Amino acid sequence: MDGGDRLHHKRPYRRIQPVLLMSYPIKTTTMNIRIIRCLIIILLMAINATAQYNDQRTMVILPNLTQTQKPGEATVNPDTRAFCSDDNYVFISSSTTGRKVNHDYSAYLQFSLAAIPAGAVIDTVDLLIYLNKVKNTSSVFEQGVSLYELNNARGSQIINIADSSSTALSQVSQTDIAQAVHLQPDITDGSTWVAKRKGNFYCVLAAEEAETYRYYTERSGDRSKQPKLVITYHMPAGHARKNSWPQYKYDAQHTAMLPWQSNTTATGFKLINTFSENYIKSDPLLNEDKLVFAYQSASQPMYQLLAMSQGGYRLTQASTEALVKYGPIADRNSNIYCMTGNAASTLAVLNPDKLQFICNKQLENNAQAVAAPITGFDGSIYISTNQGVYAYTPQPECKLKWIYTANGNKFGIPALSETEQALYVYDGTSGNITALNTIDGLIKWQTPLKTSFTTDIPVPSVKNNRLCITTGLRKGNAFYIIDTRDGQLLQTVKTGPEVLSQPVIGAGKAFIINNGQVEAYALSNGAKESATATKNLNPASALVIDANDNLYALSTEQGKQSLTMVAPGATTFPTLPIEDAKGLLAGNRLLLAPDGTLVTGNDNHLYTISPTGFALKDNITIPLNNSNDFKSEYLYRTEGTVNVAGKTITGNQNIVIQAGKGIILQSGFSVRMGATLHCKTGL
Repeated sequence: MDGGDRLHHKRPYRRIQPVLLMSYPIKTTTMNIRIIRCLIIILLMAINATAQYNDQRTMVILPNLTQTQKPGEATVNPDTRAFCSDDNYVFISSSTTGRKVNHDYSAYLQFSLAAIPAGAVIDTVDLLIYLNKVKNTSSVFEQGVSLYELNNARGSQIINIADSSSTALSQVSQTDIAQAVHLQPDITDGSTWVAKRKGNFYCVLAAEEAETYRYYTERSGDRSKQPKLVITYHMPAGHARKNSWPQYKYDAQHTAMLPWQSNTTATGFKLINTFSENYIKSDPLLNEDKLVFAYQSASQPMYQLLAMSQGGYRLTQASTEALVKYGPIADRNSNIYCMTGNAASTLAVLNPDKLQFICNKQLENNAQAVAAPITGFDGSIYISTNQGVYAYTPQPECKLKWIYTANGNKFGIPALSETEQALYVYDGTSGNITALNTIDGLIKWQTPLKTSFTTDIPVPSVKNNRLCITTGLRKGNAFYIIDTRDGQLLQTVKTGPEVLSQPVIGAGKAFIINNGQVEAYALSNGAKESATATKNLNPASALVIDANDNLYALSTEQGKQSLTMVAPGATTFPTLPIEDAKGLLAGNRLLLAPDGTLVTGNDNHLYTISPTGFALKDNITIPLNNSNDFKSEYLYRTEGTVNVAGKTITGNQNIVIQAGKGIILQSGFSVRMGATLHCKTGL
């Protein structure tokens, strides 16, 4: 039985005897369970759980409906009526009768809150509207817009707000119309804010002054100025994230870091041919412990997506109906995204279980994707195309938020900041790194790197307010570290022709291969910290790294194919030569799984690379050092036996145990609902 397969059990929290999957006899007692040369897998989960996280993030919601209410239209003068006649805009206008204010025109807006991640705590809500035109520009008064929140949708009714209290107010400048108008209601309980609104936010915008202003909508032609609800939120401290997020090599920050630690390192590796049929058309994706990739079948339907276990067992396959040009990638909920068709003009979204279509989105303006898309924490989608960088709201709506264009529209894969307030992209025409505001697509800053590209455009890696990039998709002659807050250069490394690798970012350092050696640079100030004793690493290698800063370099060059592990402070470097006869490896196809397995391949083969030994040979007891708690995102392993103390794995922890000789579970050991425990024995 494959060590990557799992059973799913849903039951209340209680002490348990774990379910065992075995191919060899075992002996059990009331005190422990002893496993001899067998593989066990224990999994009790309500969801796929991994780390706690509570970083604050920003998301943008576009309206489902924008309308102008016209309760007083019959009484307004003809000039005002004519000014407010274009339904591509919304209008806010008031008049006075004595001391009474008449809300002749007001704006009604309706937003769906479905894309807000379940369990999110809302920190701020900011409704942005944009002024288009003022009727009476000679007026000395400026309009003050008030927000009135509603409990239900307006329907066909006219909402009377005469006796209501507003929840936010903003003064509107009639001279500085390029700036957004911000309406920010107070948040009294962020943990219940979404639930109390039952999935929707309804509001009316009105003014008290006798002024008439026109505002943009999604129908006005300038998508960057359509109304938007900007939400900042965080996940509660005890919330568990799904283990497909981030996607390690393909996360939206492109760090190539697996956020797992281990108590020991591998001392050797073996290559296993996991899949060898048909024509593989994509890099593999590690998604909910499944390997997902596109391939071309010899029979109809020709274009397929296949999901397999890491051990090579077919789980699901389905037709994509068209060629997968870029992808697959996955979002936080494990839904799968591909750019399909020969022109890569359609975004296909599929569910992870049966690979069934959720939606197909045709890109606007006949745009064609030029790189794989990325998705944010909330499911927002960003795609570099030949018509510019396109930003969309989450599926299934996939509403176009904005388009950023530049001369030539030559862009690489973009990267998101960790707060998701900024998007970074390399402009191949100008040679600039450009930072864009994810709310409206406006430029925050640009830093010239002065190297132009038409294809194979570099991809930024982002972490801790730092952006790292090499001037080349796989290798180049310059490496930069940039402060993402202002675009200032912190470090520049320039060398001879193409001896620098792409960067990877570990816990607090960026790593590159420079002329055969691995060099480390501090993210804090960009300073070079160390260089390893390695001399002959290929700069064109695909790189990944774990949370212990163990770096894995896969050389795919013909005649030099190999995998090398570089551990911090090491003087010897485990290397696995890979014969060209097994198939020439391709591009950046390298993934690192939580159990320490690596995945690579080419257009005809998919390989897994597994450890054959560990530096730690002795028996161990976990948690280590007699700690009261297990570590989450932790790989406990040894060539000896692992004794698991009679303690509890809590509901938001994710743990892997691998023991060369066996695993002993002591009396009192328990696993709470929501936790993930993956165990295997043998090497």
